[in-house]
Amino acid sequence: MRIAHLSAEVSPLARTGGLGDVVAALPAAQVLLGHDITVWMPLYRQARDEIAHREHATEIATEPFEVAVGSLRFQVGVLRAHLPGTRVPLYLIGQDELFDRASIYGADRHGRDDGLVRYSVFVRAAMEAMRRLELVPDILHAHDWHATLAPMALAWARPQDRHFKKTASVLTVHNLAYQGVYHPREFVHLNLPSERAPAVQWLGHLNLMKGGLITADAITGVSPTFAQEIATPEGGFGLDPIVRTRSAALSGIINGVDSSLWDPASDHKIPYRYSRNDMLGKRENRRTLLTMAGMDPHDPGLVAGVVGRLTEQKGYDLLFPVLDDLLRDGVRFVMLGSGERWLENSVRGYSQRARGRFWGHVGFDDPLSHLIEAGADCFLMPSRFEPCGLNQMYSLMYGTPPIVRLVGGLVDTVVTYDGLNREEATGFGFDEPEPFALRDTVRRAQQCFEDKALWSQIVRNGMALKFSWKESADAYLALYERLARAKKG
Repeated sequence: MRIAHLSAEVSPLARTGGLGDVVAALPAAQVLLGHDITVWMPLYRQARDEIAHREHATEIATEPFEVAVGSLRFQVGVLRAHLPGTRVPLYLIGQDELFDRASIYGADRHGRDDGLVRYSVFVRAAMEAMRRLELVPDILHAHDWHATLAPMALAWARPQDRHFKKTASVLTVHNLAYQGVYHPREFVHLNLPSERAPAVQWLGHLNLMKGGLITADAITGVSPTFAQEIATPEGGFGLDPIVRTRSAALSGIINGVDSSLWDPASDHKIPYRYSRNDMLGKRENRRTLLTMAGMDPHDPGLVAGVVGRLTEQKGYDLLFPVLDDLLRDGVRFVMLGSGERWLENSVRGYSQRARGRFWGHVGFDDPLSHLIEAGADCFLMPSRFEPCGLNQMYSLMYGTPPIVRLVGGLVDTVVTYDGLNREEATGFGFDEPEPFALRDTVRRAQQCFEDKALWSQIVRNGMALKFSWKESADAYLALYERLARAKKG
């Protein structure tokens, strides 16, 4: 089967979050299952620099051509490479005026958000290149709002594009908080039939995610619980009525973990390797982490690791109101992340006021993120919403039971200890997005940590789990096959 993935981000070439990681790992797993996969993304400045740094070979895929969006005309080039470390062909859509910017989602030279034009050009150019290169897929898989023009174009093209007549579309929602919302006058830049304009509007605005939701042949969320949540007023970010109308087309498929990067038995970013059957390296990593953080490595008290974007979405605003209580209880924290300024300032402030009990680094440091996963006793992830989440899965694999708020993919991957399920429990969870709920759950984990037999059981339960991308790829392929049969039907 031929599958084309369209995404605004693909790791490691251009990434701001989990979207890029998924669109790198899923196609790689699908290639290993014997399918014909291509990945399409914009040629950002970051992607160009990363390719040059890694000395990846690129070639011109086709002669430059013009793409029209409304009255605007853009000359576009297409480069061909491979996803780093894989056999997956990667096609990069180049247009310097639109994509050669200091940041991936940067504004134009006038400071305006021209995202609708940028990603309309990206999608239209990718589909034209598929025609020219005879790479028209059986399945066109669009990721998040940036690629939603693809299912809209397939559903609404007039006249119907004969090349894509048998192509089915899948839209994966990675984060419904971002919807591609613009002024209705921007509709002209989508090059869609004018009578479709009302269908793409929502609450007085042009909403690209809405357009994708109503036209994709299938919709997936990045976890089963997240797929349920986006159909509710609490989790739908205003689009839940639209999601509910497509409930028959909606399913949830949990993301996997790239075990070539995340596996304590082979991770060369941590000083000591270890496994479920030999945990000595876990203890040595703990000693290394605490020494680095200026904490007493011989203190047996609970050490909580925190890695993530410092935003209210991630729930870190719930931690600081009760942090003094937990520090007095003897819990220590090692924290890594960046994001909202007031949360960054809170990290810096506690690092000064509570030395020896709290250590924080504002920024991103990949080796340090691995050391925190390997060296902490538990991992705190109190997200207000979490479509899938990866760090809780890393934590389970690294023997670092997660403490999570029970939303989205966290529900699907963490079994909360309830006092009776020690044979199945893998972590700890709370429901309400309240500081005291977080505090009490950390305290419950602290009590369990003091029972070494119980804690060892919870650790081993988590380390026994497998989060394979092959399983996720199989689930997507089963969906693709149903859609392909229906198109040929």
